[in-house]
Order: sequence, then structure tokens, then C-alpha cells
Amino acid sequence: MDRREFLEKAGKASGALLLSSIAGKAIAGEMEQGVAELWTSGSFYQDCVDISREAQGVIKAKVDGVWGDYNTAELPEEFLEWNLSSRIEVLDDLLSLMTGQGGSPPSLAGPHNAAMATRGAKRKDSILTINNAFKGMGLCPKREIIVEKIEYMRANLEASMPVKIQYLKDLYSTSDNFDLTKMVSLELYSTPTFETHTFINLMQEPVTSLVFLDSKSYETRGIGQLVDVEDASCGEYATQIVEYTNLAHSFFHGEFPRLFPGILVHILETFDNTPGTGRGILVTD
Repeated sequence: MDRREFLEKAGKASGALLLSSIAGKAIAGEMEQGVAELWTSGSFYQDCVDISREAQGVIKAKVDGVWGDYNTAELPEEFLEWNLSSRIEVLDDLLSLMTGQGGSPPSLAGPHNAAMATRGAKRKDSILTINNAFKGMGLCPKREIIVEKIEYMRANLEASMPVKIQYLKDLYSTSDNFDLTKMVSLELYSTPTFETHTFINLMQEPVTSLVFLDSKSYETRGIGQLVDVEDASCGEYATQIVEYTNLAHSFFHGEFPRLFPGILVHILETFDNTPGTGRGILVTD
């Protein structure tokens, strides 16, 4: 892949996602929805998660029909060493690819893509409630710096790609930049006429498991909060994280026509699933 091909693919990536979303909505039928009605005037409300004590490290969630308090935990140091160094390696490869100095296209393995497992509610096209889907997962800038990062990206939307890549490399240079109790993804596809099974499950049972596969393999388990940026009850920091994540996609791939809802995963446990060495051992600090 030469530099021109890379830039074309990078620039069209979010557009392809949006076209897929539109196409999904166009062909959606009665089967691609849950049994319960989850939308009111085009909006949804997840009533099984309470984040009123999120800043104190406690998430209240309704799991298996019972409300309970769940203490969040930070992603462990070994996970972060792998995750951050792998992200920087990908960015270096992209920069080399763009400048004609070698490099390799991004792999689907690694720290960005995770298999997200959820359960709890059937979609009409399935006899089971369990679901697993690959999601792009990001780290969440700390609440002390997230507004600054949002403002920087807004001010530099037209900057050159090397400048944007350097911004991310600087961000990933230290785990001190991130709230280590959270990871985030975007819910790109769910609408009132088409619902992903992930969305349906989290609206009823907010538990989730994320599995990352690379030379290392990790599993993180947590509470999945669905975040609508227009819903103040989701919390200011949560909506800032989702705004930041939407903007990060626009920063690299072109502006989204709207802000997509987010899936904010509040981390409870992390396991090392690396074959031979980890074997599913709990490594939460």
C-alpha cells in the first residue's frame, strides 16, 4: 500500500462505517430489534446503571434483577504497558507507511479491537441472549485534562496527519494521562429501527467482558454504561468522554454528521489470558 492508498483508506474509514450504519438501517426489519421498546422520541434511557458515585469508585448496577454496588478497579500496570506500547507501535507504522519508509497496515489484533461479550435479552432473530461483537476500544483521558484534549482536537482538525499522529503518541506516552478505571467504545449502529444485540443486552444487563488478543491476551470485565451525550443523567464526565471519542474519530477520518452514543465500560476485574503464561489468572491490582 503506497502513501496515496493509505490516505484514501484512512480518510474513508469513518465514511464506510457510516454507510454501513445507513445500510443497516435501510434493510432493518422487525427481526433486528429486541422485544421491549427501548426508544422514546428517538432517545433511549438505560435504567439499570447508576453512576452517582462514579467519582468515588462505585457503580450501582442492576444485575440479574438485583441492584448492587460494584467497586471499580484500575487496569493493571502490565496491561497498560502492553496496551500503550502497542498503540505507539501502530502509530509509528502508520507514519512510516505514509512517508514511504516501510511500515505495515494496522492489524485487527492488538489494543484497539476487543471482543465484547454481553448477555441478558434476546433479539428477535436469535433464540439466545448471549452476544459477542468486536468493538474499537479506547482509553479515557482523565477528567482533569479531557476538556483540554477536546479543545486541542477541535482547533487542529485541519492539521497534517504527522501532527495528529504525534498528538496521539504524546497522549499514549504515559498512563498518567488516563482514567484507568474506564474504557470506551461507540455505539455506531443502533437506532429506533435497528438495534445491535450488544445495545439490547446492555439496556437490560449491564455486565460485559472484553477480550484483547495479540502476542499477549487480556480480559477485562466490568459494567457497561450506555451514554447518550444529550442525556444529562449519564454524568458530565461520561458525556465528555463520549464527545472526546467521537471527536477523535473525526480528527483522523473526517467529521461525523452527528455524535454517536458511547459504551463506557467501568472496569471491575482484569485477567491475563495469555496462553501458556497467563491462563486466565486475575491480575487486577
